[in-house]
Amino acid sequence: MNLDAFALGFQGLQQEFDNIHLPHKKPKGKELSDQQKQENREFSRQRVKCEHAHAGIKRYNAVTDVYRNRVPDFDDCLMLNAVGLWNFYLDAA
Repeated sequence: MNLDAFALGFQGLQQEFDNIHLPHKKPKGKELSDQQKQENREFSRQRVKCEHAHAGIKRYNAVTDVYRNRVPDFDDCLMLNAVGLWNFYLDAA
């Protein structure tokens, strides 16, 4: 997977917020240090957990499909229910 496309969308936000972390990029013509490689591995492990959680929540199609109801904040209720169902699935598994 190419991390360049993933990381480029957050470059500007990294300077504005403290909680945005990006992996270290390999300098041109050089190698990453062992510590930088280890930090990238840890970052990747955390990112994979988040991506799996998002994918699990998206399995409930009400979250991903276009919903045209005019009830205010109903989309938030759908998301809360999908997250609750996914957490229940994880606890039961």
